[in-house]
Amino acid sequence: MEHEKIRVIQYGIGAIGINIVRLLLSKPNVHLVGAIDHDRLKIGRDLGDVVGLGKTLGLTIKFPPEKALNQTAADVVIHATTAFMDQALPQIMEVLDRRINTITIAQELFFPLGENVEKARQIDKKSKEAGVSVIAVGINPGFIMDAVPVLCSLPCWEIEKVSVRRVVDFSPYGPDEMTHIGAGLSPQQFLDGVKKGVIGHIGLLETAAMVARCLGICLDELKQKKEPIVTRRRRESSFISIQPGKVCGFRQIVAGFREENELLNFELIGIVSPDPEEDGVELGDHARIDGTPSVDITIKEEIAQKGGLATAGVAVNMIPIVINSAPGFHTMDTWSLPHIWSDPPPKSHLIKITDF
Repeated sequence: MEHEKIRVIQYGIGAIGINIVRLLLSKPNVHLVGAIDHDRLKIGRDLGDVVGLGKTLGLTIKFPPEKALNQTAADVVIHATTAFMDQALPQIMEVLDRRINTITIAQELFFPLGENVEKARQIDKKSKEAGVSVIAVGINPGFIMDAVPVLCSLPCWEIEKVSVRRVVDFSPYGPDEMTHIGAGLSPQQFLDGVKKGVIGHIGLLETAAMVARCLGICLDELKQKKEPIVTRRRRESSFISIQPGKVCGFRQIVAGFREENELLNFELIGIVSPDPEEDGVELGDHARIDGTPSVDITIKEEIAQKGGLATAGVAVNMIPIVINSAPGFHTMDTWSLPHIWSDPPPKSHLIKITDF
């Protein structure tokens, strides 16, 4: 495939999908051959019009998915519709029925835990039978809170604790992500959603589990806590208007323990249209490994401000890797991601998960 254009179908034309399309169109070695979305306001429209190019591409957004999947041959599908495994699984399996490599940004698939382990095995089995590869990627999970600290462990002799803190502007994300973080809700509605398991960033547990596995940190428990951030002023993004007194963001913590000793601490603060004075935080990412030697790294500015662009970048940049990988389902740690040389801990799906 070195001398031929890579044929790509974009599955999901939401906020992230639009960024992916724009990046794909800038790649001279990519041929965009299909587009899928369930939004009735997008179905049947030209893709160039929907993504705001100011010109048509001669490519119509289709639904149901088989209208695009059966219309043309493709080498890769980039799947950007949902964070959740239950919704992503049948969509990915339908793509695998056509023997097409798949890159997904479904966060629960990044490093499957609990009951998602069995669903990932189904994807692995199906993709091997089809002779293609599947990988779940993103900026978080997928890079900033997991791949970065894993890479930073490379010079370490031993590791005592890993702490990661991310403060990110959620304004670029679309309606689905606003729903996940509880934007626009009352504080009580946010807390009710947390109890129901429908509010909060998806993927932080998976991030912590992957880091623990790569760094050889044996855990017996992961604890998670989610808190609302309430605005005192009106906040606007392209997808939502938030009134004073309503939730404009969240603080989420996942901590990993062994025998009640905290060995991992991951804190994610996400805010819509952040105000440094009111919110009292600075956008950016900070990772620290306490060990021999210790490692401390800070990443500022645009990855925290433009997560939608970064997610698209990760997804598109993975195309040559997934095409050239062995058939099956892959997580980021199954590739040659340099990290501390250590014995692998017990299987992560055995870790108990509780609330603080």
